[in-house]
Amino acid sequence: MRKRSFRRKSSGTRDDDDDDLTIFPEELLIEILKRLPVKSLCRFICVCTRWRSLISDPRFVDTHLAHSATRPKLLVSFPDPHADHHRGGLRLFSADQSEPRNGQPQIARPHFLLRAWTGPYVSQSHDGLICLEVDGLVNICNPSTGKHAAFGLPGTRARSAPWSYFEQTHSFGYDPVERKHKVLSTRVISKGRLDRTDILEPRVLTLGTKRWRRVEGCAPHYKKDHEFCFGGVVYYTAWSSSRDCSGDMYLVAFDVRTESFRMITVPARAREFRHKGLLIEFEGCLAIVDCYTALSCAEFYMWILEDFDREIWKKRVFVLPACWKEIVGDRRVFPAGMVRSGKLLFAPQTLSRPVCVFYYNLKTNGFRRSEICGLPEHDLSLSPGYCLLTFSDYVESLLPPGGLSSRN
Repeated sequence: MRKRSFRRKSSGTRDDDDDDLTIFPEELLIEILKRLPVKSLCRFICVCTRWRSLISDPRFVDTHLAHSATRPKLLVSFPDPHADHHRGGLRLFSADQSEPRNGQPQIARPHFLLRAWTGPYVSQSHDGLICLEVDGLVNICNPSTGKHAAFGLPGTRARSAPWSYFEQTHSFGYDPVERKHKVLSTRVISKGRLDRTDILEPRVLTLGTKRWRRVEGCAPHYKKDHEFCFGGVVYYTAWSSSRDCSGDMYLVAFDVRTESFRMITVPARAREFRHKGLLIEFEGCLAIVDCYTALSCAEFYMWILEDFDREIWKKRVFVLPACWKEIVGDRRVFPAGMVRSGKLLFAPQTLSRPVCVFYYNLKTNGFRRSEICGLPEHDLSLSPGYCLLTFSDYVESLLPPGGLSSRN
C-alpha cells in the first residue's frame, strides 16, 4: 500500500521526509480530506507540498465534489449598494439544506463580498461555480474558495452602418458528456428606427480557454429570464423581437456540447408567464412554473415539456396544503428552483425577519419550513424592493474558476 507521511518540525515548519513520525496511507488520507469543508482544505494546502499536490489533483477535486453533492447547500446572494465606495457589490452566503435539529434555525455562513457587481444576473451553480457580471466583465466565481476569474466581453464584428443599440446577455451551462463548463454570450444588435433590423451574434467561451468563439446562431431574440441547464442543455425564455415584449415568446434551447440552438414555441395558454416564469426540471422534463399564481397561497400552475422533439406541452395544477397560507403568513414567497432532494424551494425576494424558506414536495403535497439566520440586517435607508435575495441549489467545490486543465 502506498503511503504518505508528514512531520511537524520543531521550527514550526512542515516537511514530508520519508522518516516522518506520523504516517497516513494515501487512501485513508483521501477518505478524511474529502469530508472536510473547502475552507479547511484551502488552509491544509499549506501543510506541505504533498498535501498541496493531493488537494489540487483533479481526481481529488472530483472525489470531494461527489461527496459534497450528498450535503447540498443553499447559496444566498444579497446585493450591497455600499460595498465599494458606493459602487455596489454582492455578498454571498451559504446555508445547509438538511433539516435542522430540534427546530433550530439554519446559519447562513458568509463566503465573501464580490465588489463592483453590476447585477442583476447571478447564474445557476454548476459544480460549485457561478457566473455573473462584475465591473463590465464576465466573471466565473467559486464562492467556497473565494476565487474568481474575469473574462472580457466578446467584441462585435465591424459595422459600417449606424446601430441604434445592442443588448447583451449571458448564460452558464455544463456539458456532462465532455465535462466542460461554457459561457454563452448572446448579443442582439438593432439598426434603424422605423424599419429596424435585428442581428444575433452568439459566442461561446469554454472554461480553461481564453478565447470567445463565434457559433452558428438562430433567429434574433431577447432573453427574458435567467437560464436553467440540465442534461447538457441550457434553456431560457425569450421574446422573438423588440424590447417592448410585443413579439412571440419562445423557449430557447442551447445544446452545450454541440453548441447549437433550437427555438421551441411556448403554448398560447402559457402566456400568463409573460411576467414571471421559473424553469425547473420535473420528472426528467423541462417545466415552467408560474410564479405569479403561487402568490395566491392556494395553487400554482406548471407547464411541462413532455415531448421535446414534437414540442408537446402539458399543464398541471398543484394545490398547496390548506395550512400553507397560515404558516407562510404575510410573507411574499416565490418558487426559487428545485433542490437536490427533488423538492421545490419557495423563498422570499425581499429581506424581512425572520428569513424563511419552504421546501415543497410536489409528489406528496407536504412541505417543511426552515428559518435562516446570519444574513445582514436590512438597511432602512434602502427601499425594500432593492434588497433582493436569491436562493439556489449549491454544493461546495474546489474547482478553480478558470477550469481544470485535465480531468481523468
